[in-house]
Amino acid sequence: MKTIGIKALEDFISKIFNKAGLSKEHSVIAAKALVYSDAKGVWSHGVARTSVYCKRLDKDIANKKPNFKIKKIYSGVTSFDADNALGLVSADYAIKTTIQNAKENGIAITGVFNSNHFGRAALYLEQATKENCLAWIFTNASKALPPHGAMAAHFGTSPFAFGCPTKNVDKPFLLDMASSSVARGKLKYAAQRGEKIPFGLALDKDGKPTDDGFKAFEGIMLPFGGMKGAGISWMMDIVAGIFTGAAHSGNVKNAIKDFSGPANVGHTMIVVKADLFQDIDSFLNKMETGIETAKKLKLANGFDEILHPGEPEYKKYKKNLKSGIQLSDDVIDDLKKLCNQYSLDFSI
Repeated sequence: MKTIGIKALEDFISKIFNKAGLSKEHSVIAAKALVYSDAKGVWSHGVARTSVYCKRLDKDIANKKPNFKIKKIYSGVTSFDADNALGLVSADYAIKTTIQNAKENGIAITGVFNSNHFGRAALYLEQATKENCLAWIFTNASKALPPHGAMAAHFGTSPFAFGCPTKNVDKPFLLDMASSSVARGKLKYAAQRGEKIPFGLALDKDGKPTDDGFKAFEGIMLPFGGMKGAGISWMMDIVAGIFTGAAHSGNVKNAIKDFSGPANVGHTMIVVKADLFQDIDSFLNKMETGIETAKKLKLANGFDEILHPGEPEYKKYKKNLKSGIQLSDDVIDDLKKLCNQYSLDFSI
């Protein structure tokens, strides 16, 4: 285990992406996205994924020098061809476009296609909440979940994501949840570390319950809430895949293990000004009242406080901002291999 300061880690990961062929600007965007996820305590979408993204760049399965094509359909409605860029980069550009359109029109929607895995949806929600906007973000993903009644992976573990500003600009309401019982990446990384997973999260490829992360990753993820999670996963495939013109219906390639060609992931981003129907102070005051009212409710057994969605990650970030980010030995080994590959000093 190694502890590294946030800024130092961002600079280091940025150098790796730059060596992998990204421009300096895009390298910084990608590095910040991964390190910020670790800083928020979401390690499954953090620096551990650096080597996977680099491998897609090395094999020219993701575009190192994308030429984004942005088409205005209506006022506030945009189609965004990501030209097979890393999703960390294309989604960052797309949310900025959507926010700007929303500030001009009150509401905006962007459909992204020809993209890739974009990490945590909350990364992009937070950009909107800092501009006093509400946001909904949808993405599809490679097949991992069955539709209700099936025994075969078909839809992604795609997250349902919503963000809303609060009076504390650094502590917005952020709901970012996979449609599976657990984020799929956690299965693979748990297996790499020799950790068992709880039964009930996934089945192996033969449909049998398993506590082996590798067998689970290669098998079938189970949706949260049975048919409800399965239905949300199907909805994501429609809204982010079919609707945007991206791959869909089990045809999105797996970011971690399928290097046979572009993934063509789709994202749909909806951003709305929080003061669309009332002034911003009124809205934020009501948000504060809603949060405070919920926090005063009687606590359930085993709980010390009630936190709103996004608040646990905020607490992690405040702590890690002071102490730095802890990287496990397997992630450190991965980064050292990348340094050898790209002739970089392991300087963290």
